[in-house]
Amino acid sequence: MKKIITIDAGTSNLRIRIVEENKIIFERKENYGVKIGKENFQNNLYKVLKEVIEKNKLKKEEIECILASGMITSSLGLMEIEHLHIPVSVTKLAQNIKKIRFFEFEINLITGVKVEKNYFEKEKLKSIDVIRGEEVEVFGILEELNSKESLLIILPGSHNKFIEVSNGAITNLLTTMSGEIYDVMTKNTILKASLKENFAKKIEKKFLKLGNDIGRKYGINQGSFILRGLDLVESLTIDEKANFLLGLVLSGDIATLERNNYLKRYRKIVIAGGNIIAKGLYELLIDLQLENELSLVISNELATRGALKILRENKGGKEE
Repeated sequence: MKKIITIDAGTSNLRIRIVEENKIIFERKENYGVKIGKENFQNNLYKVLKEVIEKNKLKKEEIECILASGMITSSLGLMEIEHLHIPVSVTKLAQNIKKIRFFEFEINLITGVKVEKNYFEKEKLKSIDVIRGEEVEVFGILEELNSKESLLIILPGSHNKFIEVSNGAITNLLTTMSGEIYDVMTKNTILKASLKENFAKKIEKKFLKLGNDIGRKYGINQGSFILRGLDLVESLTIDEKANFLLGLVLSGDIATLERNNYLKRYRKIVIAGGNIIAKGLYELLIDLQLENELSLVISNELATRGALKILRENKGGKEE
């Protein structure tokens, strides 16, 4: 039985998997991505890809294809490929797969998605929002849910992605930098003395909600020093303080949901991910007692499932 190798390359992480009959039979993770630089990334990717193939004793004829997505299609990856403009369906992604030669390997690249934004209409300045890698996760989620209704998918991480889906296609998207802001404030501000540079290890609902309430009332700028002042007079655990900061940062994402009318436009909202940011956002939305159908999807196979779904739609990639 032939096998498919999938590569999911982000800014800070790399995941290579071997798939047989739609089941992941091997996985290799690396704690680096394209941010180490193009030459270093390519050299490391080649080394790891060779090791994966040799460890699993795969012969060339046993590999159906190598399929890659994420930041690997950026200027820091293997080859920069232009984002596809919304709306973007599985078929559109499949029809725009690019095949490239990477040393002795042929790799199929799935590109990202973009949307033009009118933030500066009065000033006549252009802006776009983009995703690379999240598009395959979206279609993995849709397959997991087996749903065709319009919905909002939120993918929390270093950058929180709010992705609108209608008729099985990505129709709009929006990005916040919540995860990165949380990281910077934890490790590179005066708050690191209070937090010992630690993220929240578990959800402490009281302090998560308290941080969100303070953020909604006073804003993140004032709210961040409120945490510092709280720490000077109260004996709180690091997890309690980290949850306060998480809630504070995520108050901006709750405001984003309201500002863009997402809560009224979408009956179904899906948060995907097992990280603390996803769990925190889910808990805050549950606390709002919304009428929306809210679900948390925790799976590390979404990118692979989505990539395979796109591959099945493929009618032959474009040669480069």
